[in-house]
Amino acid sequence: MAFEFPNQGRVGTLISSSVKDDFVHFSSQINSEQQLMVITRLSPRRLIRHIDLDQIEFRWLTMQESPHSINPSLEHTNHLINSRIQTESGIIWIDGLEYLSDRQGFDAVHSFVRNMVDSISNSSWSVLIAIEEKTFDKMQIAQITREANEIVLELNEEIEVETVNITTPEHSEKSFDDYKPIRTEGLKLLTKISKEGFTQKTLRERIIQWRNMGLDVSILEPALSYQDHDEAYKLYLEVEELVRTAVELDLRLDLLKDSGESAKAFAYKYRIRQLTGLEEISRIVNSLLSN
Repeated sequence: MAFEFPNQGRVGTLISSSVKDDFVHFSSQINSEQQLMVITRLSPRRLIRHIDLDQIEFRWLTMQESPHSINPSLEHTNHLINSRIQTESGIIWIDGLEYLSDRQGFDAVHSFVRNMVDSISNSSWSVLIAIEEKTFDKMQIAQITREANEIVLELNEEIEVETVNITTPEHSEKSFDDYKPIRTEGLKLLTKISKEGFTQKTLRERIIQWRNMGLDVSILEPALSYQDHDEAYKLYLEVEELVRTAVELDLRLDLLKDSGESAKAFAYKYRIRQLTGLEEISRIVNSLLSN
């Protein structure tokens, strides 16, 4: 798969079936001389498996505290981009617009894209916006691609994707990425692991079960290497509560789908599986169901 990168001073939109997979292909085609900035919803733990983070600039759109995190707001993202493009040249990868749209509304995202197109046009940089399929409706996609043309992907069997070999964690003979998720029709509640039954083995099994449902539980993976059993269990309980909220939301989204809002239901089903913005999505779904 080959990318038709946007020309210098241009912004392009990639409509992606899998942002993570396309980022792997994208990063494999960046040569060592190109400046690359990545603004993403993908956690550093995921990125590091595909690219050397010491060789790029990256920011993680999250409310979690991290040396590389950036507040998930359009204002912060816009300021970061405008500051970076003042010097040198390179390419910027951005994903997570659907998350920002949940937080601030689509109109704000549309204005952000329009303003970014104007700013980039006066620079030596180019931008690629990656959007997961069906996370925006057709009209919203049309508005975005009207500002930033859709990028064409070309199949090329000669391109081989190389990944950075990082071992995580040391006590595991297999990386989680070696397990291919078996997607279920919907989310379901699993029996809570008791403190007495909480071990590294049961935690690992639970993470795999959740991943097989399509849930992004990468925030729980560090608990596998915690020395403090109580701290590991505390993190598990926090994620368990997020999953329970997501399962409840998933059932309500089925009602939303039955009411004729299939596109919105599909988009929110994708977003709740990232376990972020659940309270906000809950308010939106409640409002839609009450109309």
